Amino acid sequence: MNLERLRAGRFVRLQDAMRRHGTEVCLFFNQANVRYATGTAIMTVYSNSAFVRCTVVPAEGAPILFEHPKSLHISRRIVDDVRPMHAWEFTDDPATEASFWAKEIVGAMRDAGAEGNRLAVDKLGTPAVLALQAEGLQLADTGEITLDAREIKTPEEIELLRHNGEIGTKMLSAFESAIAPGVREQDLLAVLTDTLLRNGGEYLITRACVSGPNTNPWSLEASDRALEEGDVVFADTDAIGVEGYMIDVSRTFLCGDRSATPAQKEAYRAAHGWLAAATELVRPGISFEDYAREVPALPEEYLPQRYEVIAHSAGLDDEGPSIAYAGDPQPNPSRVVQEGMVLCLEVYAGEVGGTDGVKLEDQVLVTANGAEDLVPYPFADTLL
Repeated sequence: MNLERLRAGRFVRLQDAMRRHGTEVCLFFNQANVRYATGTAIMTVYSNSAFVRCTVVPAEGAPILFEHPKSLHISRRIVDDVRPMHAWEFTDDPATEASFWAKEIVGAMRDAGAEGNRLAVDKLGTPAVLALQAEGLQLADTGEITLDAREIKTPEEIELLRHNGEIGTKMLSAFESAIAPGVREQDLLAVLTDTLLRNGGEYLITRACVSGPNTNPWSLEASDRALEEGDVVFADTDAIGVEGYMIDVSRTFLCGDRSATPAQKEAYRAAHGWLAAATELVRPGISFEDYAREVPALPEEYLPQRYEVIAHSAGLDDEGPSIAYAGDPQPNPSRVVQEGMVLCLEVYAGEVGGTDGVKLEDQVLVTANGAEDLVPYPFADTLL
């Protein structure tokens, strides 16, 4: 992988999007946005939960990175202008510390050539918002900019997503092989994590690994529950792989040698059939609204607990744009499916009050000929 070309291609897309939206300068704290703009990543999980590093990005010129003071030497391998971050959190006087930080941000904006007082920001803590406003800045949202920039993947991003797809296949293979009566959900979660880390990935964003009654409703996470014969077991990889790219695939399996119940098979076949149809309908040029209308409805008994969207995008994050079910409020009705998008088609089938639920998901690349499955892991024959 040519990382310099990867970073340069992303930065071109970001600055193009900024100019289209008439935005002179952005400030990013979201670590996926920081990575997209600068190619750097330090203590990502911590940095996403605390305001410890950020970047100022002008529509013309190079980014300025404010880095955790003990990590300057790492990011200077990639970014030319790296300055120590003046943090305000966890101090006795956050307002004063944020004021120092805000003055440094304004200085960086001027150093980058920005002349106006409008600053687009992705997320901020209250002390920082007040401090920037005290400096006379007018704050705006970066959401539309980053959505437009990141929705189409560059060739280098696609190469990385394919590589991470191979890791996803290994994760699901190890997970399926470890399923047995008596194994705990958290043991299976450890198998997923171990496989991810040993293959160069970074971390899981959820603990979506459940069995038996914990599969309905679907939103529970791994516990110390031991699997029993005849349980359905599902995993949603929800993993950040090599260079920060998402591996987001779900599979449901049957534990042990007992045959699946009619209810388990019915739910699995409904989810499997829906996913196959949704994948077949993916094509460049169709609007999100029209795609949602074309995707077949789930059987009535599964609609109350359906997954919240038909599809969402994936890249350096579990990200947008997304496509809602027909009849639900459509967040992006006029957006169009385009070649180079990466979509996660996601379905849950479980009746309200039922014992079991089935979760299936495929991560696909939109090509000129339709959908390319980036993690083509087999489905469970014992449930079909």
